[in-house]
Amino acid sequence: MFLRKTLAPIVVGLFVCAATAAVTERAAAQDADDATAYGAWLASSQANDIPKAIEAAEAYLAKFPAGAYADFIKKWLSQTRLSALDTAIKAKDMTGMIAAGRLILANDPENLNVLYALAFNLRVREIFASPQNFGHAVEAREFAQKAVALVEGGKTLTGVENFDKNATLAWLYQTLAAVEANGGGTTAAIELYEKSSALGPDDVAIKGRNLLSVIALHQNAYSEAAKAFNALPEADRTAAEPSDALKAARDVLNGAADAFIDTAAAFIAFGREKKLPAATVDRVNQTLETVYKGRHPEDATLEGLKKILTDKGVPAGA
Repeated sequence: MFLRKTLAPIVVGLFVCAATAAVTERAAAQDADDATAYGAWLASSQANDIPKAIEAAEAYLAKFPAGAYADFIKKWLSQTRLSALDTAIKAKDMTGMIAAGRLILANDPENLNVLYALAFNLRVREIFASPQNFGHAVEAREFAQKAVALVEGGKTLTGVENFDKNATLAWLYQTLAAVEANGGGTTAAIELYEKSSALGPDDVAIKGRNLLSVIALHQNAYSEAAKAFNALPEADRTAAEPSDALKAARDVLNGAADAFIDTAAAFIAFGREKKLPAATVDRVNQTLETVYKGRHPEDATLEGLKKILTDKGVPAGA
């Protein structure tokens, strides 16, 4: 018993020494692995093989998230991805831009500057380009919606002193409206266009474009309603007692006409106030008169239309 008690501290000490030595060896091995992984990145970086350097940087961080070079590698990787995004934007490479942007957002999903850049460039280069291109409509909606949520939540663009929240939301909603309209979501598109206009009531590029877009949507709805109404048998359309089908078709046609008349009149008032091109305003006015006459054949002098225009802000006699 005495011998066992005497040897116990010695045995414990031996175990402690062995454990310490093992930890030291493991630490040394880990440091060596850390340095080797860093060396792989460094070699690729110095050779200017960026794709391989990015791969090495990601491998390093995956294995050594708190390694000796982790902070440096993270900063390099972040800057490199931003550079790749900037390069794609300058090259007007929307596919490359989206890929570069997603890599940044994977680690920083609320990076408003990146979301703004992605949504804005898809808008300018595709959605509102001439001709329009909706090849990345899904991505445009995704980035714009995320940007809207962040801006409405109070986030602002980094590095922008005079950030205009309403103007930013106005063009984001306008972009979303265009995407919805292209996808056939007429009702949702009109609501988004109206929301956009409310945020930029005096902005010609916002409200003027929105009104023209809504006019086009209403005109298309009116044309479709007229086609459906005229497709009914002539006997039904001329019957003394209209059928339920005729009443329903007429209600749809009249509703579409009223919606077109209201929006077209609003555009004419806005166009004249903001001195938009006369040819555009006159073209809308001519279509407005045609639709109004079809809706109100009894008003030969267009007195009702003149009142609508006056109520919208067009000076009497203008």
